Amino acid sequence: MQISPLRRFISLTVTLILVYPVAILAQNAAPKPGSRRADIVPLVAAHQHLMSPAGVALLPPEPPLATVSLPPELDQLLRRREKVSGAPPTGDLFTEDAIIQELQEGRWQKGRDKIDSFLGFMEKNLRYVPSAYSADGSTGWIAGTIREGTSTEETLNFVLGLRKRAGGAWQIASEVFTVIPPRPYGKPVLADQLVEELDDAGIQRGVVLSTAYWWGDPRHGFSTAEGAEKTRIENDWTVAQVSKYPDRLVAFCGVSPLADYGPAEIARCAKIPQVKGIKTHFANARVDLRNPDHIARLRRFFRAANDNHLAVVVHARTRGEFVPELARIALDSVFSVAPDIPIQIAHMGSTAGKPDENTKVFADAIAAKDPRAKNLYFDITQTVLTDGSQTSEQLAQIAAALRRIGLERIFFGTDMTLPGNNPPPREHWKAVRRLPLTDAELRVLASNVPPYMK
Repeated sequence: MQISPLRRFISLTVTLILVYPVAILAQNAAPKPGSRRADIVPLVAAHQHLMSPAGVALLPPEPPLATVSLPPELDQLLRRREKVSGAPPTGDLFTEDAIIQELQEGRWQKGRDKIDSFLGFMEKNLRYVPSAYSADGSTGWIAGTIREGTSTEETLNFVLGLRKRAGGAWQIASEVFTVIPPRPYGKPVLADQLVEELDDAGIQRGVVLSTAYWWGDPRHGFSTAEGAEKTRIENDWTVAQVSKYPDRLVAFCGVSPLADYGPAEIARCAKIPQVKGIKTHFANARVDLRNPDHIARLRRFFRAANDNHLAVVVHARTRGEFVPELARIALDSVFSVAPDIPIQIAHMGSTAGKPDENTKVFADAIAAKDPRAKNLYFDITQTVLTDGSQTSEQLAQIAAALRRIGLERIFFGTDMTLPGNNPPPREHWKAVRRLPLTDAELRVLASNVPPYMK
């Protein structure tokens, strides 16, 4: 079957990053001192996720907007627009000075001749399905999605800007497209896939963090009993997956930090040999670090982990504002009750690949040899962005933050591989190699093995 240029472009934009040459699995040793920079690979990916069938069901896609009926003159315009895809000329369908967004490079094309040229490369048999519209006086717009033939799959969003000419007929003055990416959590991610990705990157071992804390997210509305049961089932699923590769993978149970059932689930997980720790997520649980009740629950949670000798990987950022004051509260009032276990702060305690003033709170405590920071570690998961968008100055800031914390406290990780969203470990490590670290510093980072794996 011939693939049209439009379909080929959409396919390439969301799948090209998933195709790579195969790498040879690294030897069971730290990177050698004399190895080339390109040959340095991490021993461990310390922040990885799988996706269970239950997780897929928990996060359904947003339903599309309902189709609307257009006034006859706008419906006729939309049907004319469908007919010229892949079959120009457009005649007077577009205004003489109309603009259309060219998909492949995202640039504007202006004027009927250029629009005709672009539309000649578009797929035929496209169906414009309206979801909303407005028409007021001589201007209006139609927004919706584009489908292919009789398919119900939506591949593009569109917005048409409209203008009514002197004779009373509507014309298209502008057209914009956006690609609808694949559903991020649309299918399970199993241990088999993760191990293949680790092999491809040359990484020996992985830390699989259960996402069972998702069932403690208040927006799902589970009762305490339901949340406890679903959390337990999800954690057991993760352990079963990890058990297929006992020499390659270890598991962390996932537990909501505010849940009443949290301490009991931590104690249960501590008895499972494959489990080395607990993953929790402040933002997912809607933690408010200024709320005394939340602080009490967090202290109970971290005490339970400490009492059961389980490390904690914590997404410490909360929703909305996260300022140094909140990082200090986490250090002073929460992490301090778990002095005997490693606490790994995910994503460098920041977002959008920018170690910030909150990261600095923890880094300063380490530099000052604050006893509360004795067992603090960090992972650089999604800190160095794979799209190359960070400037050399931003990469230098990340490198400086790593040095201030101490490279021996930094672990590599990549989160969950998602199509068109988050590429696999090989590409993440390629991005990390762009940091202005010396080869010796990069070897330290690559050689780090979390204490809970030793």
